[in-house]
Amino acid sequence: MNNAAVEPANRLIQITDPHVGGRPDYQLLGLDTGRTLDEVLTAVAGSADAPELMIVTGDVSANGSEAAYRRFLHKMQPVTTPWFWLPGNHDNPQRMDEIAPRRRPEVVSLGNWRLLLLDTSVPGQICGGFSAAELARIEQLIASHSEHPLLLMMHHQPVPVGSHWIDGHMLREGREAFIELVRGADNVRAIAWGHVHQQYDSQLDHIGLHATPSTSVQFTPGSGPFAVDSEMPGYRWFELNDDGSYSTGVERVAIAEYSVDLASSGY
Repeated sequence: MNNAAVEPANRLIQITDPHVGGRPDYQLLGLDTGRTLDEVLTAVAGSADAPELMIVTGDVSANGSEAAYRRFLHKMQPVTTPWFWLPGNHDNPQRMDEIAPRRRPEVVSLGNWRLLLLDTSVPGQICGGFSAAELARIEQLIASHSEHPLLLMMHHQPVPVGSHWIDGHMLREGREAFIELVRGADNVRAIAWGHVHQQYDSQLDHIGLHATPSTSVQFTPGSGPFAVDSEMPGYRWFELNDDGSYSTGVERVAIAEYSVDLASSGY
C-alpha cells in the first residue's frame, strides 16, 4: 500500500467590522467594541490551529478617525500572524493608507491560493459599489492569476443575505457586472465579506459565498427592519487546500460581560 503525503491546508482567519472608536470608552449600542475585539483576538491566538494569515474586511473604525485606527493598530500589536485590512463604509481608505501604508495590497498569496482584497467603499455612501474602471481592474487581476484558485475578500455583500434592511445597503453600482464576471471565472472559488454582522453561507454556481459575524455587535438574520441579535461576536476560518478546494466555519467567542442594546432601532 502506498501512503501519499498529504499537503497541509493553509489556514486563514477573517475578522470584520470591529467598529473601534478613538476613545477607550467608545461603545456601539452599549457594547465596548474594543473589548470584544480583544476577546476575539485572544480566542484566535489560543486556537490549536495557528493561522498563517489574517484579513480584516472593513469597518475597522467607527468613524474613520486617525485616533480609531491608531487604537486598532495598538490592539493588533500582539498579533504575530501577518495581517492586512481593507475599508468598509465607516472607514476612510486614504487615512488607512497614510497610517499603515503596506497593509492594503491588491493581492496576497497563501500557498497556491491568491486572495484579492477588493475595495467596495463609496465615499459618503453606506452601500458599496464598483466603478467601470474598478471592474476592469478586477477582471485583469482574475485573468492574471488564472493558474491559481482565488478567494475574493471585500466589505459589502454582492448578493442578498435575507435581512431586508441591510440588503438595502449591499453592493449596488456594478453589482450585476461583478456577478457576471466572477461566474465566468473558473478560478474564483469563493467570496467572503463583512458588513452584515451575521453568518451567511451559500453557493453561486462554482463559487462559495460567505459572510462573517462582526467582532462587535451582531445583526439578526432574516430581519425586516434593523434588529440586533443576541449571538456572540466571532470570526471565520478558512482551510485553503492547494488543489483549490477549501473548508470554512465560524467560531463564536463567549464573552462574560456582553452588554448590547437589543431594543435599538438603529445606529
